[in-house]
Amino acid sequence: MLFNEMLVDTTIDLLEAGRVPALMGEPGIGKSSFVEDVARRTNTRCFTLPCNLLADKADLTGARLVLDEKTGIWSQKFFPHDTISQAISYAKNNPNEQPVLFLDEINRTTSDVTSGTLTLVTLRRIGNEDLPKNLRIIVAGNDKGNVTALDDASISRFAIINVAPDASTLIEILGDNLHPWVKKVLEKHPETVFVKNTNEQIAVDGQDDEDDDATVSVFDLFDGTEEIRPFATPRTIDGVSRYLNVLSFDKIVSLMATPSVTRDGRNISYLQEVIEGLTGNTSFTTLLMGIISDELSKGSTGTQNAQRVVKPRIYDKLKEASKTSIDAINQVIATMTDNDASGCFVFAMYEREDNTTIIQALNERLDKLAQNHINELIVLWSSGALYSKNCETVNCLDHGLALKINTVIAAMDLD
Repeated sequence: MLFNEMLVDTTIDLLEAGRVPALMGEPGIGKSSFVEDVARRTNTRCFTLPCNLLADKADLTGARLVLDEKTGIWSQKFFPHDTISQAISYAKNNPNEQPVLFLDEINRTTSDVTSGTLTLVTLRRIGNEDLPKNLRIIVAGNDKGNVTALDDASISRFAIINVAPDASTLIEILGDNLHPWVKKVLEKHPETVFVKNTNEQIAVDGQDDEDDDATVSVFDLFDGTEEIRPFATPRTIDGVSRYLNVLSFDKIVSLMATPSVTRDGRNISYLQEVIEGLTGNTSFTTLLMGIISDELSKGSTGTQNAQRVVKPRIYDKLKEASKTSIDAINQVIATMTDNDASGCFVFAMYEREDNTTIIQALNERLDKLAQNHINELIVLWSSGALYSKNCETVNCLDHGLALKINTVIAAMDLD
């Protein structure tokens, strides 16, 4: 079942019927957010206990041997987990509400803890204290992988709901906090709300040239013999959205302009490597990088930006020298500051004339561009404003500044 309005209603109805919904599905797909939404819809609170963080049953029940100093007798006392205590207290103090105790990851923990949670659900009792009648319980777990198996008797205690993420629901839940570029991916490709496939080839324009059958189980990702590989889920997609929200447009341009090489030898931008650390080398990341590239070509206003490139004052002198000899070009370049040379290089690529000799000479002079010129070059390239002949010249150079630029271009794949 998808996380949508119908499932919200179904869950509320099951709670009203005195049943315990058990949401079973992959990690990170939004089970916790869904339960919190259910509580919000019923005008109450949700108390979430991640069972996978508990070491043993004692962490759940708080069972301890306590010495009575007056009698010298040891007796068992119970100090339930703070989350459970808060839920019990809230339910008692708000008898007209039906607060929710959410036991998350009940089968991704030790068998001892799982046993304790099942006892809590079945007997509705923790230690020597009964749960208030108005306190509802919802549990969640994973339906496959390295989990503690539930026997038939345990399963019969729940209303099992196999759940899957829904892009439209995620968009609704995150609302205005969802970055517009991430939202665009989810709206156009809702199937990418949960993706575990690892693309061997990433095309930043969002086009995958080959079908990719390289799927992996989420539990394989954390096998000690395998490299940890992130993947796209509502949780990690929210993480990407939050990350993009804190970046300025100029910062994004700068990160796109910074080349990086992955452990598997792929030449990508620094920005893509960061995003892959959240949503992995997946089709979601591919499509998002394509949208980012498109948006860079439009500028921060979101409309196609007619690029106006500032011509350095010394450029005309350089242009005149190019009509005579390479020595004359080098003499002019020798008088330039690094910033002048950087600006001339970008303008030479932009100008609608064959500037091969100028580009070659500046390539020998420069080992990097000024940051503002890097940003300018990326936006010009993204919008197709650079002259193709001059781009071919840079592409044919295999050393110096051109090599760095070619690495960035290859990473962006904006040919």
